Amino acid sequence: MRLFISYAHDDYALVQPIVEILRHGGHDPWFDHRLLPGDDWQAELHRSIVACDAFVYMLSPESLISQWCQWEFAEAVKLEKPVIPVMIRRCNPQPPLSSIQYVDFMGDQTTVAIAQLFGGLHRRAEIAPNRAPEVASPKGMPAQAIFSPAVSAPLGRLSYEPDTVLIPAGPFIMGSSAEQIAAIENEKVRKWVEKTEQPQRQIVLPAYRIGKYPVTVGEYRVFVEAGGYNEQRFWTEAGWRWRKTGWLWLKKENTAHPKYWNDKKWSGHDRLPVVGVSWHEAVAFTQWLSGRTERKYRLPTEAEWEKAARGIDGRIYPWGNKGYKGMCNTVEAGFFSTTQVDQFNEQGESPCGVMDMAGNVWEWCLTVWQERYQYVKDQHVDGSDSRVLRGGSFNTKLHGARCVSRGFENPDERRNDIGFRVACDSLTP
Repeated sequence: MRLFISYAHDDYALVQPIVEILRHGGHDPWFDHRLLPGDDWQAELHRSIVACDAFVYMLSPESLISQWCQWEFAEAVKLEKPVIPVMIRRCNPQPPLSSIQYVDFMGDQTTVAIAQLFGGLHRRAEIAPNRAPEVASPKGMPAQAIFSPAVSAPLGRLSYEPDTVLIPAGPFIMGSSAEQIAAIENEKVRKWVEKTEQPQRQIVLPAYRIGKYPVTVGEYRVFVEAGGYNEQRFWTEAGWRWRKTGWLWLKKENTAHPKYWNDKKWSGHDRLPVVGVSWHEAVAFTQWLSGRTERKYRLPTEAEWEKAARGIDGRIYPWGNKGYKGMCNTVEAGFFSTTQVDQFNEQGESPCGVMDMAGNVWEWCLTVWQERYQYVKDQHVDGSDSRVLRGGSFNTKLHGARCVSRGFENPDERRNDIGFRVACDSLTP
């Protein structure tokens, strides 16, 4: 269940262990450590309460008098969200809170309190099951809800740590069918697709997590300001050599930060996807993030990226089988630049609950480029091989933003239409 955790900041040390218990129990607890600098607090809090399945109120003297907690509780009541009070410090709730049975974490019976908390959540789920929302579908397009959206969680307590979605283990359909290819009118595109997107086949992947959004400017900024560009331990051998020389083909560049880092058009808002990063820089970010969190972040493999984008039914776009103007940031949308990663949340969500996987920016994958893709289980970060790009961008037409669309680039390449998202193993705590 998606849970909104309302608490007073003075109680963080008491709340955090309970949040970890909920997370390890398979729930998705949200609390305001996820907010990034520049976020509109009230808008983000309201959006998270709207999206939650239950509202968990951490009761203490401070939380009862907190104006923010009172506002959050009022929003939950107004939205008719189930409310589960959890007593963490002795206090005297007033109506209507006093009429709701609370879970008591004050005594020595922690095991009993945990059981009561999970029992209450289970009861709420029975009353109002957390059904998979249908994929948003424009008029004339059949809605589909064949893939239960995975649990979204940040896997940590760091405000700049990308939110991730759990993709369950199992099979999915990868590649384009002969019928899908035959429907492409442009002959040049069709020939390229015939070479690079066949044969269509079923692939079985273990469970993993993938970034809910591409890595943003705000998240990447922490890496830059923390000195990640000056720490060789975060870089591959080829990446560090590139970082120190700064040569891209015959042109020398500033490699102390992303290429467009000081250009407000590309980096002027923290919710824009970071661009102008080479594959080497993307890998270095994941290595740095792993060191900060003690979790093994990496780039997603090509197969992992595609499953997260299309789910298990072989659909062409994250939202279904038809391409529609306005569903994502491609040439047809007319932006001709990057947009904030959550701009197309309502339209473009994948069946797995992953966002912004069509258009906006091409995304680096871990996989070494092969024209006719062969699934390789063991991927590596060594060498200077060309790497796979997925997802299309604001520079591509809609057909180039299909879930199966493939591209590639030299790992040194830095463009204003290339970014990336993170991945990690599902068993990472």
